[in-house]
Amino acid sequence: MAYHPRISVNSICSWNLPFDGDVELWRGLGIGDVGVIEPKLDAFGWDASRDTIHATGLRVSSISCYRWGTGRSLEFCPTVGADILYMVSGGYGPVPWEDAAASFCQEIDLHVSRAAELGVTLAVEPTNPLRTDSSFLHSVRDAIDLARMCGMKVVIDFYSAWYERDIESLLRANPGIVGLAQICDYRLGTFDMPNRSVPGDGDIPIERLVSSILDTGYEGPFDIEVLGPRIEEEGYRSAIARSAEFASEMLDRLGV
Repeated sequence: MAYHPRISVNSICSWNLPFDGDVELWRGLGIGDVGVIEPKLDAFGWDASRDTIHATGLRVSSISCYRWGTGRSLEFCPTVGADILYMVSGGYGPVPWEDAAASFCQEIDLHVSRAAELGVTLAVEPTNPLRTDSSFLHSVRDAIDLARMCGMKVVIDFYSAWYERDIESLLRANPGIVGLAQICDYRLGTFDMPNRSVPGDGDIPIERLVSSILDTGYEGPFDIEVLGPRIEEEGYRSAIARSAEFASEMLDRLGV
């Protein structure tokens, strides 16, 4: 199947594969647009990762990193044609939100300037509230506030955004703020994490959310990000293929 050109597949979907295993899987599925994550690049080697991406003709839509690895990941982006570098905020412990935000902005300021020089978009991603170890952002509203403070954009990960109150109005009120949209599903009654579902297998109103994001003028990729026990049980090849097919058919239906 030829997948929609706005679809990318994040390497987190095949969590337990090394980077070269991801590449082999993608090639077997006919996937050319991908998102890659810092831990896998680091383990495989940055030079080797770059050379592999060039040799296989993969189109890297985004790279994710930890806050402390921003500098290295940022310099890597243009070498593989990645337009988006995103991260979670990092946890700052039991301090007021405003103090954590001020610290984050201070730490990221030089990277924001460098990203502008390189033509790379920096984006921050809110997380599920259980992940206070890695983030102090647990809503799209707070992420937008932080992004405005720092000169960044926001990642809309459906897993941690779908339940937010009147998110459609929030997105309409902030055109241009979305740096990356990530598609997955969640089945009501799931009490462990991360335990995502293939899009269409759960209860997230995916098409409604995608429509709201498109209405903001978003022109970037829709990155598939599924992981957890259901994905491991089904197998990466099947779960990724079904996710990409669902997303492609949806975007076609929406006239994208």
